[in-house]
Amino acid sequence: MRTKREEATLLGYKLLYDRSGKLITERISTDISSLEKYFTKEEFNTLSVVIRETTAKLDKIHHYVENHLDARSMKD
Repeated sequence: MRTKREEATLLGYKLLYDRSGKLITERISTDISSLEKYFTKEEFNTLSVVIRETTAKLDKIHHYVENHLDARSMKD
């Protein structure tokens, strides 16, 4: 029997390190357009703005980490 979940991951960011010493960043984003019918117009608009703005900030973090890793590997 499947139970209904009360929450869902809409946006996530991971910093992963594997056994070979490789550092990986991963951003997960969900297209919420199909969820619009479950929210009021105000809730959906707020959620859309929060996801858009957070995605932009996480992209900046991703590029920042990438640039520092690239600079470090060039020194080695």
